[in-house]
Amino acid sequence: GGRGVAVGPILSDSASDIFCGNENSPNFLFHNRGDGTYRDVAAAVGLDDPYQHGRGVALADFNRDGRVDIVYGNWNGPHRLYLQSGAPGRVRFRDIATPKFSMPSPVRTVIAADFDNDQELEVFFNNIAYRGSSANRLFRLIRREHSDPIVEELNPGDALEPEGRGTGGAVTDFDGDGMLDLILSHGESMAQPISIFKGTQGTRNNWLRVIPRTRFGAFARGAKVVLFTRRSGAHLRIIDGGSGYLCEMEPVAHFGLGHDEARSLEVTWPDGRVVSRAVASSETNSVLEIPYPLDVEEPLMPAPLECGQGFSQHENGRCVDTNECTEFPFICPRDKPVCINTYGGYRCRTNKRCSRGFEPNEDGTACVAQVAFFGGYPSAGSWPGLPHGALLPLVLGLCLCLYAL
Repeated sequence: GGRGVAVGPILSDSASDIFCGNENSPNFLFHNRGDGTYRDVAAAVGLDDPYQHGRGVALADFNRDGRVDIVYGNWNGPHRLYLQSGAPGRVRFRDIATPKFSMPSPVRTVIAADFDNDQELEVFFNNIAYRGSSANRLFRLIRREHSDPIVEELNPGDALEPEGRGTGGAVTDFDGDGMLDLILSHGESMAQPISIFKGTQGTRNNWLRVIPRTRFGAFARGAKVVLFTRRSGAHLRIIDGGSGYLCEMEPVAHFGLGHDEARSLEVTWPDGRVVSRAVASSETNSVLEIPYPLDVEEPLMPAPLECGQGFSQHENGRCVDTNECTEFPFICPRDKPVCINTYGGYRCRTNKRCSRGFEPNEDGTACVAQVAFFGGYPSAGSWPGLPHGALLPLVLGLCLCLYAL
């Protein structure tokens, strides 16, 4: 049975895909085909998790590579932190949850947000005191260049609530100070009041909140917002009502900037419409509303944008990744001559040769098995009445018949 649902461009560039965290059955990931139909690809990309019981779920880009990652909790089972990797058609999700992060708990809601505006996302697990105490938990994911994020457990302070009968949680900025506030609800077998918590760290950090609208002025759920900064690259947010299980997130893209500055932003709506615009220095620490682009004539020359480190403006007016490997062919040192372009940067590795079926790892120091390109379910049947020795002439006969045609 479905418990947690998240909707957004998980695999698609703009169209809404659907992730369902299920109980007593494999998860679903419905890939939007763009023709009004969907295909479940959860097993193919490694997200099915067939023996667990999904609850809250959230979408985020934890390693800042421009891809949508998925975090969700399993009821009294291992919690998951899936990073997306691979090229279109060869997408895989890899669980990087540490033992502390994945520790089973009676989880309800999962929230991914930057509570202290330091550019690094936190993940909050809201638990219910089920057959005993069960404190809420908080983790920070610290981005590392060309490596998985560091998962650091934090002290949630007053939001620990070991005896809380948590039934849901959400974040928003109640007082407009740019700091996300945490609201937790309680109930079921014991009446408990709603809790509201304010962050105590990061009050001097910069921030920006972006609210995309639909053509009718409603919140543009399913939209993707990318903020390009001066020094820290691109930050991605999805306007998603999920985070699942008995709650709903605010339809706002909240960006913590630390001491960095926003340069430009890009909003992509589920129908493929895109708006790119500059962010002025005076707009830092404010809320920006982005209206849906109506059918107006495109300007002959797009307005110039500052895209920040690792990005440049394309002739279509959008900020795109700069391919340092082609623009600067000798950027890598002699001991690591192979340049590999990454989102917003590049990395260098050794020119290591590997045997068939293997490929160099990310830094070129070892050979690892290649991910299988094809997968499937072989037929359980056989060709009755034919001995194995008869298969070769039969196949040759089929080939000759096709050649004659």
